[in-house]
Amino acid sequence: SDSGDDFIEWISFWRRTGHEPYAHPLYVGLFLGTGDEAQALLWKDQKTGAQVLLPLTRRPLPREEWAENAVSEYPWTDAISPYGYGGPFADSEQVNWNLFWTDVVDWMRTERVITLFVRTSLQSRPPELLNGLEAGCYEVLQLSENVIVDVHRSKELQWDHYEHKVRKNVRKAERAGLRVEIHDRFNNLDTFLDIYHSTMQRRSASDWYFFERPFFQTFVDSFTGSYIVAEVYNNINEIVSVELILKSDKFLYSYLGGTLKEAFIHAPNDLLKNAVIDYARAHGKDGYILGGGYKPDDGIFRYKKAFDVDGVVPFFGIRLTASPKVYREMSDQRLAAARIQTPDVTLQAHFFPQYRAPLTSEVALNSK
Repeated sequence: SDSGDDFIEWISFWRRTGHEPYAHPLYVGLFLGTGDEAQALLWKDQKTGAQVLLPLTRRPLPREEWAENAVSEYPWTDAISPYGYGGPFADSEQVNWNLFWTDVVDWMRTERVITLFVRTSLQSRPPELLNGLEAGCYEVLQLSENVIVDVHRSKELQWDHYEHKVRKNVRKAERAGLRVEIHDRFNNLDTFLDIYHSTMQRRSASDWYFFERPFFQTFVDSFTGSYIVAEVYNNINEIVSVELILKSDKFLYSYLGGTLKEAFIHAPNDLLKNAVIDYARAHGKDGYILGGGYKPDDGIFRYKKAFDVDGVVPFFGIRLTASPKVYREMSDQRLAAARIQTPDVTLQAHFFPQYRAPLTSEVALNSK
Protein backbone atom coordinates (compact mmCIF):
# COMPACT_ATOMS: atom_id res chain seq x y z
CA SER A 1 0.00 0.00 0.00
CA ASP A 2 1.07 3.62 -0.50
CA SER A 3 0.16 4.77 2.99
CA GLY A 4 3.09 5.93 5.10
CA ASP A 5 2.42 3.47 7.93
CA ASP A 6 2.34 0.50 5.55
CA PHE A 7 5.62 1.60 3.95
CA ILE A 8 7.26 1.89 7.38
CA GLU A 9 6.02 -1.58 8.39
CA TRP A 10 7.23 -3.06 5.09
CA ILE A 11 10.68 -1.52 5.61
CA SER A 12 10.73 -2.84 9.17
CA PHE A 13 10.05 -6.41 7.93
CA TRP A 14 12.61 -5.87 5.14
CA ARG A 15 15.31 -5.04 7.69
CA ARG A 16 14.39 -7.98 9.93
CA THR A 17 14.41 -10.49 7.07
CA GLY A 18 17.89 -9.72 5.80
CA HIS A 19 17.75 -6.49 3.74
CA GLU A 20 16.98 -8.55 0.62
CA PRO A 21 17.15 -6.13 -2.34
CA TYR A 22 14.33 -7.88 -4.24
CA ALA A 23 11.97 -7.32 -1.32
CA HIS A 24 12.46 -3.56 -0.97
CA PRO A 25 9.28 -1.58 -1.82
CA LEU A 26 11.14 0.78 -4.16
CA TYR A 27 12.68 -2.17 -6.01
CA VAL A 28 9.22 -3.69 -6.55
CA GLY A 29 8.12 -0.25 -7.75
CA LEU A 30 10.70 -0.31 -10.56
CA PHE A 31 8.71 -2.94 -12.45
CA LEU A 32 5.14 -1.67 -12.16
CA GLY A 33 3.04 -1.47 -15.32
CA THR A 34 -0.06 0.67 -15.81
CA GLY A 35 -2.53 0.00 -13.01
CA ASP A 36 -0.08 -2.23 -11.09
CA GLU A 37 0.53 -1.82 -7.37
CA ALA A 38 3.48 -2.80 -5.19
CA GLN A 39 2.34 -4.85 -2.20
CA ALA A 40 3.90 -7.02 0.47
CA LEU A 41 2.45 -9.85 2.51
CA LEU A 42 3.71 -9.59 6.07
CA TRP A 43 3.16 -12.83 7.99
CA LYS A 44 3.97 -14.01 11.49
CA ASP A 45 4.19 -17.63 12.64
CA GLN A 46 2.05 -17.57 15.79
CA LYS A 47 3.90 -20.56 17.32
CA THR A 48 7.51 -19.53 16.77
CA GLY A 49 7.22 -15.76 16.27
CA ALA A 50 9.13 -16.05 12.95
CA GLN A 51 8.29 -13.29 10.49
CA VAL A 52 8.03 -13.64 6.72
CA LEU A 53 8.00 -11.03 3.94
CA LEU A 54 6.65 -11.76 0.45
CA PRO A 55 6.87 -8.84 -2.03
CA LEU A 56 4.33 -8.73 -4.88
CA THR A 57 3.22 -6.82 -7.93
CA ARG A 58 -0.59 -6.74 -7.92
CA ARG A 59 -2.02 -6.39 -11.44
CA PRO A 60 -5.44 -5.66 -12.94
CA LEU A 61 -6.66 -8.29 -15.39
CA PRO A 62 -6.06 -7.54 -19.08
CA ARG A 63 -8.46 -4.91 -20.44
CA GLU A 64 -10.25 -7.33 -22.73
CA GLU A 65 -13.91 -8.23 -23.01
CA TRP A 66 -13.44 -11.82 -21.87
CA ALA A 67 -11.90 -10.58 -18.59
CA GLU A 68 -14.93 -8.39 -17.89
CA ASN A 69 -17.17 -11.39 -18.55
CA ALA A 70 -15.11 -13.46 -16.11
CA VAL A 71 -15.76 -11.05 -13.24
CA SER A 72 -18.62 -11.78 -10.90
CA GLU A 73 -19.30 -9.51 -7.90
CA TYR A 74 -16.25 -7.26 -8.28
CA PRO A 75 -13.00 -7.39 -10.25
CA TRP A 76 -10.44 -10.09 -9.78
CA THR A 77 -6.77 -9.16 -9.96
CA ASP A 78 -3.65 -11.30 -10.16
CA ALA A 79 -0.09 -10.97 -8.86
CA ILE A 80 3.52 -11.91 -9.55
CA SER A 81 6.73 -11.56 -7.60
CA PRO A 82 9.16 -8.90 -8.89
CA TYR A 83 11.94 -9.67 -11.38
CA GLY A 84 14.66 -11.72 -9.71
CA TYR A 85 14.35 -13.74 -6.53
CA GLY A 86 10.97 -12.95 -5.03
CA GLY A 87 11.08 -14.66 -1.68
CA PRO A 88 9.51 -15.42 0.67
CA PHE A 89 12.12 -14.09 3.08
CA ALA A 90 12.09 -15.06 6.76
CA ASP A 91 13.90 -13.81 9.85
CA SER A 92 14.24 -17.35 11.23
CA GLU A 93 14.35 -20.97 10.10
CA GLN A 94 11.46 -21.78 12.45
CA VAL A 95 8.73 -21.23 9.85
CA ASN A 96 5.80 -23.52 9.16
CA TRP A 97 5.88 -23.11 5.36
CA ASN A 98 2.79 -25.26 4.85
CA LEU A 99 0.81 -22.89 7.03
CA PHE A 100 2.35 -19.84 5.36
CA TRP A 101 1.36 -20.88 1.83
CA THR A 102 -2.09 -21.98 2.96
CA ASP A 103 -2.59 -18.54 4.50
CA VAL A 104 -1.40 -16.93 1.25
CA VAL A 105 -4.12 -18.80 -0.67
CA ASP A 106 -6.69 -17.71 1.95
CA TRP A 107 -5.53 -14.11 1.50
CA MET A 108 -5.89 -14.47 -2.29
CA ARG A 109 -9.48 -15.65 -1.90
CA THR A 110 -10.36 -12.80 0.45
CA GLU A 111 -8.66 -10.18 -1.74
CA ARG A 112 -9.86 -11.78 -5.00
CA VAL A 113 -6.39 -12.40 -6.39
CA ILE A 114 -7.06 -15.24 -8.83
CA THR A 115 -3.42 -16.26 -9.44
CA LEU A 116 -0.01 -15.53 -7.97
CA PHE A 117 3.30 -16.59 -9.50
CA VAL A 118 6.33 -16.49 -7.19
CA ARG A 119 9.95 -16.79 -8.31
CA THR A 120 11.32 -18.06 -5.04
CA SER A 121 14.48 -17.16 -3.18
CA LEU A 122 17.33 -19.68 -3.26
CA GLN A 123 17.49 -19.86 0.52
CA SER A 124 14.89 -22.55 1.18
CA ARG A 125 13.19 -25.22 -0.87
CA PRO A 126 9.40 -24.75 -1.04
CA PRO A 127 7.23 -27.63 0.18
CA GLU A 128 6.23 -29.98 -2.64
CA LEU A 129 2.62 -30.39 -1.53
CA LEU A 130 0.28 -28.58 0.83
CA ASN A 131 -2.14 -30.50 3.02
CA GLY A 132 -5.73 -29.32 3.09
CA LEU A 133 -5.76 -27.33 -0.17
CA GLU A 134 -7.83 -28.50 -3.12
CA ALA A 135 -5.96 -29.73 -6.21
CA GLY A 136 -4.78 -26.95 -8.50
CA CYS A 137 -4.27 -24.31 -5.81
CA TYR A 138 -0.54 -24.83 -5.27
CA GLU A 139 2.09 -26.13 -7.68
CA VAL A 140 5.88 -26.08 -7.38
CA LEU A 141 8.02 -26.29 -10.50
CA GLN A 142 11.75 -26.10 -11.05
CA LEU A 143 12.46 -23.16 -13.37
CA SER A 144 16.19 -23.71 -13.86
CA GLU A 145 19.45 -24.31 -12.03
CA ASN A 146 21.41 -21.41 -10.56
CA VAL A 147 24.97 -21.04 -9.31
CA ILE A 148 25.88 -19.76 -5.85
CA VAL A 149 29.62 -19.36 -5.27
CA ASP A 150 30.36 -20.41 -1.68
CA VAL A 151 32.65 -17.63 -0.43
CA HIS A 152 33.60 -19.30 2.86
CA ARG A 153 36.65 -20.93 1.27
CA SER A 154 40.03 -19.28 1.73
CA LYS A 155 41.41 -17.36 -1.23
CA GLU A 156 43.80 -20.24 -1.96
CA LEU A 157 41.10 -22.91 -1.77
CA GLN A 158 38.79 -20.84 -3.95
CA TRP A 159 41.52 -20.45 -6.55
CA ASP A 160 42.00 -24.24 -6.66
CA HIS A 161 38.21 -24.68 -6.85
CA TYR A 162 37.85 -22.67 -10.07
CA GLU A 163 37.84 -24.58 -13.32
CA HIS A 164 41.16 -24.33 -15.15
CA LYS A 165 39.80 -21.87 -17.74
CA VAL A 166 38.84 -19.37 -15.00
CA ARG A 167 42.34 -19.43 -13.51
CA LYS A 168 43.82 -19.06 -16.99
CA ASN A 169 41.55 -16.09 -17.79
CA VAL A 170 42.24 -14.28 -14.50
CA ARG A 171 45.99 -14.59 -15.13
CA LYS A 172 45.50 -13.40 -18.73
CA ALA A 173 43.61 -10.30 -17.51
CA GLU A 174 46.29 -9.53 -14.93
CA ARG A 175 49.06 -9.90 -17.52
CA ALA A 176 47.22 -7.40 -19.74
CA GLY A 177 47.35 -4.87 -16.91
CA LEU A 178 43.64 -5.00 -16.04
CA ARG A 179 42.54 -4.12 -12.51
CA VAL A 180 39.21 -4.06 -10.63
CA GLU A 181 37.69 -1.36 -8.45
CA ILE A 182 34.61 -2.01 -6.32
CA HIS A 183 32.53 0.94 -5.09
CA ASP A 184 29.45 1.17 -2.90
CA ARG A 185 27.84 3.66 -5.31
CA PHE A 186 27.76 4.59 -9.01
CA ASN A 187 30.72 6.88 -9.69
CA ASN A 188 30.59 6.45 -13.49
CA LEU A 189 26.93 5.97 -14.38
CA ASP A 190 27.28 7.31 -17.95
CA THR A 191 30.05 4.83 -18.72
CA PHE A 192 28.07 2.02 -17.08
CA LEU A 193 25.04 2.81 -19.25
CA ASP A 194 27.14 2.93 -22.44
CA ILE A 195 28.73 -0.46 -21.75
CA TYR A 196 25.49 -2.03 -20.54
CA HIS A 197 23.44 -0.87 -23.54
CA SER A 198 26.11 -1.88 -26.06
CA THR A 199 26.21 -5.34 -24.46
CA MET A 200 22.41 -5.70 -24.68
CA GLN A 201 22.51 -4.68 -28.37
CA ARG A 202 25.30 -7.15 -29.11
CA ARG A 203 23.32 -9.96 -27.47
CA SER A 204 20.10 -8.94 -29.28
CA ALA A 205 18.39 -8.76 -25.88
CA SER A 206 14.66 -8.09 -25.73
CA ASP A 207 13.54 -4.49 -25.27
CA TRP A 208 12.62 -5.32 -21.68
CA TYR A 209 16.32 -5.43 -20.72
CA PHE A 210 17.12 -1.95 -22.06
CA PHE A 211 16.77 -0.24 -18.69
CA GLU A 212 17.37 3.48 -19.02
CA ARG A 213 18.98 6.08 -16.76
CA PRO A 214 15.92 6.65 -14.46
CA PHE A 215 15.95 2.93 -13.56
CA PHE A 216 19.59 3.07 -12.44
CA GLN A 217 19.09 6.49 -10.86
CA THR A 218 16.72 4.82 -8.38
CA PHE A 219 19.69 2.79 -7.11
CA VAL A 220 21.77 5.96 -6.83
CA ASP A 221 19.04 7.83 -4.94
CA SER A 222 17.43 5.16 -2.79
CA PHE A 223 19.53 1.98 -2.53
CA THR A 224 22.70 3.06 -0.77
CA GLY A 225 23.98 0.03 1.13
CA SER A 226 22.00 -2.41 -1.03
CA TYR A 227 24.33 -2.56 -4.02
CA ILE A 228 27.94 -2.32 -5.13
CA VAL A 229 29.44 -1.56 -8.55
CA ALA A 230 32.46 -3.47 -9.88
CA GLU A 231 34.51 -1.84 -12.66
CA VAL A 232 37.40 -3.29 -14.64
CA TYR A 233 39.99 -0.79 -15.93
CA ASN A 234 42.45 -1.47 -18.73
CA ASN A 235 46.10 -0.43 -18.75
CA ILE A 236 45.24 3.08 -19.97
CA ASN A 237 42.64 3.56 -17.23
CA GLU A 238 39.49 3.08 -19.32
CA ILE A 239 36.56 1.12 -17.93
CA VAL A 240 36.04 -2.00 -20.10
CA SER A 241 33.70 -4.17 -18.00
CA VAL A 242 31.08 -3.33 -15.35
CA GLU A 243 28.62 -5.08 -13.06
CA LEU A 244 25.87 -3.84 -10.78
CA ILE A 245 25.70 -6.27 -7.86
CA LEU A 246 22.83 -6.28 -5.38
CA LYS A 247 23.57 -6.89 -1.73
CA SER A 248 21.70 -8.41 1.20
CA ASP A 249 22.93 -9.35 4.67
CA LYS A 250 23.90 -12.83 3.42
CA PHE A 251 24.44 -12.61 -0.32
CA LEU A 252 25.76 -10.67 -3.27
CA TYR A 253 23.63 -11.03 -6.42
CA SER A 254 25.11 -10.61 -9.89
CA TYR A 255 22.49 -8.35 -11.48
CA LEU A 256 23.20 -6.27 -14.61
CA GLY A 257 26.40 -5.48 -16.43
CA GLY A 258 28.40 -5.70 -19.61
CA THR A 259 31.78 -5.76 -21.28
CA LEU A 260 33.18 -3.87 -24.28
CA LYS A 261 33.63 -6.21 -27.23
CA GLU A 262 37.20 -5.10 -27.88
CA ALA A 263 38.15 -6.12 -24.30
CA PHE A 264 37.01 -9.76 -24.67
CA ILE A 265 40.51 -10.85 -25.64
CA HIS A 266 41.73 -10.02 -22.11
CA ALA A 267 38.87 -11.83 -20.22
CA PRO A 268 37.94 -8.89 -17.94
CA ASN A 269 34.76 -10.54 -16.64
CA ASP A 270 36.61 -13.44 -15.02
CA LEU A 271 38.85 -10.94 -13.25
CA LEU A 272 35.78 -8.97 -12.14
CA LYS A 273 34.05 -12.03 -10.66
CA ASN A 274 37.23 -13.15 -8.90
CA ALA A 275 37.47 -9.70 -7.27
CA VAL A 276 33.79 -9.74 -6.22
CA ILE A 277 34.30 -13.19 -4.63
CA ASP A 278 37.22 -11.72 -2.64
CA TYR A 279 34.99 -8.79 -1.64
CA ALA A 280 32.18 -11.13 -0.54
CA ARG A 281 34.59 -13.17 1.59
CA ALA A 282 36.08 -10.04 3.19
CA HIS A 283 32.57 -8.73 4.01
CA GLY A 284 31.35 -11.94 5.67
CA LYS A 285 28.79 -12.97 3.04
CA ASP A 286 27.57 -16.55 2.55
CA GLY A 287 27.59 -16.53 -1.23
CA TYR A 288 27.80 -14.70 -4.54
CA ILE A 289 24.75 -15.63 -6.60
CA LEU A 290 25.59 -15.72 -10.30
CA GLY A 291 22.18 -16.92 -11.47
CA GLY A 292 21.55 -19.33 -14.33
CA GLY A 293 21.39 -19.50 -18.11
CA TYR A 294 18.62 -18.86 -20.61
CA LYS A 295 18.31 -22.60 -21.30
CA PRO A 296 19.45 -25.69 -19.34
CA ASP A 297 23.22 -26.15 -19.50
CA ASP A 298 23.74 -23.40 -22.08
CA GLY A 299 27.00 -21.52 -22.51
CA ILE A 300 26.06 -18.83 -19.98
CA PHE A 301 25.23 -21.43 -17.33
CA ARG A 302 28.46 -23.36 -17.95
CA TYR A 303 30.45 -20.10 -17.72
CA LYS A 304 28.93 -19.40 -14.29
CA LYS A 305 29.37 -22.99 -13.07
CA ALA A 306 33.12 -22.74 -13.78
CA PHE A 307 33.40 -20.49 -10.70
CA ASP A 308 31.89 -23.13 -8.38
CA VAL A 309 31.00 -26.54 -9.76
CA ASP A 310 29.58 -27.50 -6.32
CA GLY A 311 27.39 -24.37 -6.17
CA VAL A 312 24.57 -25.53 -8.47
CA VAL A 313 21.15 -25.23 -6.80
CA PRO A 314 17.58 -25.53 -8.13
CA PHE A 315 15.57 -22.35 -8.74
CA PHE A 316 11.86 -22.87 -8.12
CA GLY A 317 8.66 -21.14 -9.08
CA ILE A 318 5.33 -21.49 -7.27
CA ARG A 319 1.95 -21.21 -8.99
CA LEU A 320 -0.91 -20.33 -6.66
CA THR A 321 -4.57 -20.27 -7.68
CA ALA A 322 -7.38 -19.00 -5.46
CA SER A 323 -10.10 -20.89 -7.35
CA PRO A 324 -9.10 -23.52 -9.92
CA LYS A 325 -12.71 -23.49 -11.22
CA VAL A 326 -12.75 -19.73 -11.89
CA TYR A 327 -9.21 -19.94 -13.30
CA ARG A 328 -10.26 -22.59 -15.83
CA GLU A 329 -13.34 -20.57 -16.79
CA MET A 330 -11.24 -17.44 -17.34
CA SER A 331 -8.68 -19.31 -19.47
CA ASP A 332 -11.47 -20.93 -21.52
CA GLN A 333 -13.14 -17.55 -22.07
CA ARG A 334 -9.84 -16.01 -23.19
CA LEU A 335 -9.34 -18.84 -25.70
CA ALA A 336 -12.95 -18.65 -26.96
CA ALA A 337 -12.62 -14.89 -27.48
CA ALA A 338 -9.34 -15.34 -29.39
CA ARG A 339 -10.87 -18.02 -31.63
CA ILE A 340 -13.60 -15.64 -32.80
CA GLN A 341 -10.81 -13.84 -34.70
CA THR A 342 -8.54 -16.83 -35.44
CA PRO A 343 -10.27 -20.23 -35.29
CA ASP A 344 -7.12 -22.40 -35.09
CA VAL A 345 -5.41 -20.40 -32.35
CA THR A 346 -4.40 -21.92 -29.00
CA LEU A 347 -2.82 -20.67 -25.75
CA GLN A 348 0.89 -21.31 -25.33
CA ALA A 349 1.25 -24.43 -23.22
CA HIS A 350 2.86 -24.25 -19.75
CA PHE A 351 2.42 -20.45 -19.56
CA PHE A 352 1.01 -19.26 -16.23
CA PRO A 353 -1.51 -17.83 -15.89
CA GLN A 354 -3.06 -19.35 -19.04
CA TYR A 355 -5.42 -16.41 -19.53
CA ARG A 356 -2.33 -14.22 -20.16
CA ALA A 357 -0.55 -16.79 -22.37
CA PRO A 358 0.73 -15.76 -25.80
CA LEU A 359 -1.44 -17.05 -28.64
CA THR A 360 -0.01 -19.65 -31.02
CA SER A 361 -1.44 -21.30 -34.11
CA GLU A 362 -2.27 -25.00 -33.88
CA VAL A 363 -1.45 -25.35 -37.59
CA ALA A 364 2.03 -23.91 -37.00
CA LEU A 365 2.55 -26.18 -34.00
CA ASN A 366 1.54 -29.32 -35.92
CA SER A 367 3.85 -28.55 -38.80
CA LYS A 368 6.97 -28.49 -36.62
